[in-house]
Amino acid sequence: MIRPSCFISVLLLSACSAPPPPTPSLLPETAAQLLQYNNKAKDWLTYVKKHDPSCEYKLDLPDQSAHPTEIDLDHIMYCGNRPGPKEYDASVQFVYDKAAQHWVILRFSS
Repeated sequence: MIRPSCFISVLLLSACSAPPPPTPSLLPETAAQLLQYNNKAKDWLTYVKKHDPSCEYKLDLPDQSAHPTEIDLDHIMYCGNRPGPKEYDASVQFVYDKAAQHWVILRFSS
């Protein structure tokens, strides 16, 4: 027979399991790599560079101390270190895939 004090101890231990780890920050290098390997983003950059070779993606990532699971960035196209013209504009949404435990691009639009 299980003593009540042992049963309560087992219940408390199972209720006190460690919380899931916080979402890791999306690093600028990781975000740039995700854009580089995303077909839509890669094709868009190729198209824009044909018209203006000075254009690149510029990703200003927000503060991630609250461990967000998604990050939306608008107006990511810069030409000559200035925001690109409206016709070259693009945006991206990054999300953290908890199952795969890494960041992915959910949406890229131009």
